[in-house]
Amino acid sequence: MEYDGYVNGGNSSDDSDDEELMLAFAAFILAGLALFDPYINSGQRRRIRDSAQSGPQYVIELINGHRDRIFDNLRMEAPLFRQLCDLLVQRDYWVPHPTQRVGIHESVAICLLCLSHNERHRVLADRFQHSPETTDRHLRRCLRSLVRLGRDLVRQDCVGAIDGAHVSAWCTAEDRERYRNRHGKYYTVDAAYQNMPGFMAPFKGARGTAQERAVRILFNKRHASLRNIIERTFGVLKKRFPILKGPMQNYMMATQNNIVLACMALHNFMREYVPNDAYFAEEEADIALADNINPFNPMPAAQGSDMSAAGIAEWNESRRAIADMMYYYQHQ
Repeated sequence: MEYDGYVNGGNSSDDSDDEELMLAFAAFILAGLALFDPYINSGQRRRIRDSAQSGPQYVIELINGHRDRIFDNLRMEAPLFRQLCDLLVQRDYWVPHPTQRVGIHESVAICLLCLSHNERHRVLADRFQHSPETTDRHLRRCLRSLVRLGRDLVRQDCVGAIDGAHVSAWCTAEDRERYRNRHGKYYTVDAAYQNMPGFMAPFKGARGTAQERAVRILFNKRHASLRNIIERTFGVLKKRFPILKGPMQNYMMATQNNIVLACMALHNFMREYVPNDAYFAEEEADIALADNINPFNPMPAAQGSDMSAAGIAEWNESRRAIADMMYYYQHQ
C-alpha cells in the first residue's frame, strides 16, 4: 500500500509545493508591475506629453535643418526667423520672464505654426510638449508682440477694397455691424456698386469729349490697378496664413483682431526683408494682368443705395476732381 502513491501518479505533496511556489512567484511579478506601471498604480501618474523631443529641440531642429522644412512649417527661412525673434526682443515687444520656460524662439514658432496651418491648440500642445493652456497663453503673448511690431510696419491710414477680399470673423449677431467695412478713408469697389460716400467706384461708359474720356480711362485704369494690388495682397496673406480664411471660431474677438494685425505685420516684415520669397514672387507674376484690364469692362447691375441725392452728387464731384488731378499730373 505504501507504493500506491507512486503507481497512481507520483508524490502529490511535492507537486503541490511546486504549484504554490509558482503561484507565489507570479504574485510577486504582478505586484512589481502594479508598483511601477502607471496604468495600474493610480498613485503614480504618467505624463500625457511624453515625446522624446521637447519644444525647444523641435525649434532647433527646424533652424538647423533643411531650408524647405522650416519654410513649409513656419512660412519663413531660418535667418529671417532668427531676425524676427531678435527684433521683437530688441524693441522690447517681447520681454522674457525668468520664471517661464518658453523662450522667444519657441513662442514665435508656436505662433507661426498656428497662423501658417490653422492648427488646433491641442495639436500645438502635443508638438511643443506643453499643456493647451500654456500653448494658448504664449500664442496670445506672441500675437500681442507682433501687433506692437506692426505699428512700425503697417500703415494705419489705408484704403480697402470690397470685392470679396475679406477676412472672415466670428462674432455674436449683435456685434456683426461693428466689423463690416468701418475703417479707412474710403473703399475701392467695382462697377457693381454705386459710387457713394465711402465707396469709390470706377466710371461707367466712355461718353464725353476726347479729354473727358481720357480722364475717365486713366482713372479707371489706376482704380483697377489699386484694387488688384489690394486683392493680390489679401490673396498672398491667405495663402501664407490659412487661418485668415476663417472663420476663427475658437478665439475671442480681441484675439481675432490680433491675428489679422499680426499677419499684416508679418507680411510687411517679410516684404521689407525678403521681397523675393516664394509667395511674393507668385504675387508679382500677376501684376502684368492688372495693366491689361479693360477699364470699361461690363459689370453686373449696380446695387441700390439709400444715400441722399445731395451726398451722392458731392461724392461724384469728388471722384471727378481726383480723376482730373490724375490727368493733370500725368500730362504736366
